[in-house]
Amino acid sequence: MKRVVILTGHFPGQNRQTSMLWVSHHLQRMGWHVTHVSVGYSWVSVLKRDIRLSSLNRKPDIGHRVLTGTLSSLHALPPVHPFRTPSKAINRLLKPLWPIFAAHWRPRIRAPLARTDLVICESGLPVLLAPILAEYAPNVPRIFRVNDDVSLLNAPEVLIHAEEANARCFTRISTASPLLADRFAGHGNVTCDPMGIPHHLLKNVPSSPYSSVGTKAVCAGSTQIDLDALSRIADQRPNWDIHVLGRLRQRPPKRTNITWHGEQSFEVTLGHIAHADIGLAPYIDAPGIEYQTTNSNRMLLYRHFGLPILGPDRLCHPRAPQIIGYGDPDALTQCETRPKQPELIPDWSELAIRLAQNGVTDPPRDTATVPSIAVKSRMKTVPALASKA
Repeated sequence: MKRVVILTGHFPGQNRQTSMLWVSHHLQRMGWHVTHVSVGYSWVSVLKRDIRLSSLNRKPDIGHRVLTGTLSSLHALPPVHPFRTPSKAINRLLKPLWPIFAAHWRPRIRAPLARTDLVICESGLPVLLAPILAEYAPNVPRIFRVNDDVSLLNAPEVLIHAEEANARCFTRISTASPLLADRFAGHGNVTCDPMGIPHHLLKNVPSSPYSSVGTKAVCAGSTQIDLDALSRIADQRPNWDIHVLGRLRQRPPKRTNITWHGEQSFEVTLGHIAHADIGLAPYIDAPGIEYQTTNSNRMLLYRHFGLPILGPDRLCHPRAPQIIGYGDPDALTQCETRPKQPELIPDWSELAIRLAQNGVTDPPRDTATVPSIAVKSRMKTVPALASKA
């Protein structure tokens, strides 16, 4: 059985299904053993009651745990982890502490790395461990999967600098976004590999969770959310029944036509999207947020169901005609009247195959092509996945 170590900021079994959890699921179905390493937390997270930990059904297990025959988990709590405060002076004072984070993880990840066939490191704090990955797994493919622009996530400076400095520790950089791919143009192997959606779960859509009639708008996620923009939409369209799913770090604004659901399972989220009339993408309107047009899980599901999508103007692109920008004076009316136009979105299994095949690929930056070796693998693998769904 081949083995893969996946380093991510998420936990196996959590309510919110992220790309690395879907990749893990499909790699296991392809016959791989996955060691899921949850990185990015410390005792500071516990003391601060980090919302990422409080949204779990239970406290995550510390140390190595065997969860199934194909899945193990590894989680640790260093004394501290790098984070940013509003004060530049405090950030400078904290900077000498950050090496403790990697030093704590070093002995804990040595064993799984010593016998792995593949390493996948997701963007975020896991990239701080990149030199250790290269040291302990020097002869296996090491993929840096760039799913987010950390500069837009209030990341500490040490992390922003580490992404560029540690790129050399990986044998491949993978991302769904041509914009993010361009940042690593100097690397010898950068591939554009699309995100996906879970086709096997979309065959049985839950019944409608909505009790009201009229226009139903869903915001199926809270990452990089612009609450002011969401409030303006609610005020301008009091007849819209707006539902927001996802954890929030701040108190939400009170609006009679907004229902705040908090973190929900994929099944609940799917029901809200499938039966909605409009998909809301109120991302912060900041330079660089354009990468979410290719990387946002919620937007991919919106597109699958053909929802008109409302968001910042900078998300609009000729290749994404379903996105309607705030700046359009007729934007809200367009959202109400535009017919649904479903799109064909890849299954998550395709991304798992791409990451597992490890070949050097050279897709054009404005699209993503499946390498021939991946096509051969997919012909043998996907039908088996479908039959088990």
